Amino acid sequence: MIVYLLLATTLPAFAAGKSGYIVTPDACYVPEKVEGESVHLKKTGVCGGQPGRAFVQTGRQTLKVFVEGKFWQEVRVDEMSVPDVAVSLAQADRLAGTMTIPKNRYEDEMNAVAGTLDSYYHSDEFQGRVKNETERIKAQVFGENFARFYPDDVTGERKGKLTESERVYVFISSSMPLQTVRNYASSVARLGDPRIVMVMRGFVDGMSRIQPTIRFVADALKKHPSCSPAEGECAMLPANLVVDPLLYRRYEIDRVPAVVFARGVKAGNPGLSEGDSKNTEVANSYIVYGDASLEYILQAIGRESGALSLKELLASME
Repeated sequence: MIVYLLLATTLPAFAAGKSGYIVTPDACYVPEKVEGESVHLKKTGVCGGQPGRAFVQTGRQTLKVFVEGKFWQEVRVDEMSVPDVAVSLAQADRLAGTMTIPKNRYEDEMNAVAGTLDSYYHSDEFQGRVKNETERIKAQVFGENFARFYPDDVTGERKGKLTESERVYVFISSSMPLQTVRNYASSVARLGDPRIVMVMRGFVDGMSRIQPTIRFVADALKKHPSCSPAEGECAMLPANLVVDPLLYRRYEIDRVPAVVFARGVKAGNPGLSEGDSKNTEVANSYIVYGDASLEYILQAIGRESGALSLKELLASME
């Protein structure tokens, strides 16, 4: 497949000029960019000490070669002809017939370890530890007001406009401007539905340090920006915020902010992550990227999905 792509991308270029091959100081160097009469090479992989050959697109007959910013020498550009392509294809066919990928001698051991880890992740012991740690972090952030901010955990599940099988996930990050995160938290609090959740991919500065995450959550959810937890108790917004990398993976979130509206959500074990495909089924979902108000995004998703619950949810704010 790689050879066919090379053929498709290189043949049209010959009509435009002298595009072809140049020699390189080592096969580990590949062209990074061509600027006028110069070509800049960068290192990829491990160098083997043997001269290499690289394809470039240029209208010149010679090029000055720079290796990682340093001038190496001036070389000639050799055009690649159709016979060259045929030779390359023949060589590729020969190699494909002789090359074999050795079996990983640790494959059985790795599969056994993976199975053990998967079983432990789904075990009551591990999930209990996760829940206990979650409760500890919540209590440390919110103190004695924990019951007021998380009534689901104390007085039973709150009622909302979203159905039992619907979710709204608001994906955020500590790399976002704090005011933007606070705006989303305010919107989640105003909508007041327990099935709307703000989601972080991981802990701030890694799992080894919990304090940065606690400070970020507190800054994001406190009602008054000027309030300092160190000086006294701060009122917090009633917005759910979780750390769940599996949700990021499930919905392929590659940038934030992002909002996902999921329908037909059915979890086998409510204590496990809804991002775990082995635990939770999802019928369909809608994803919107970009820094816009949560209300505006939900209006757009509502028009596309036709979900009456979103319409009722937004109407309740009015």
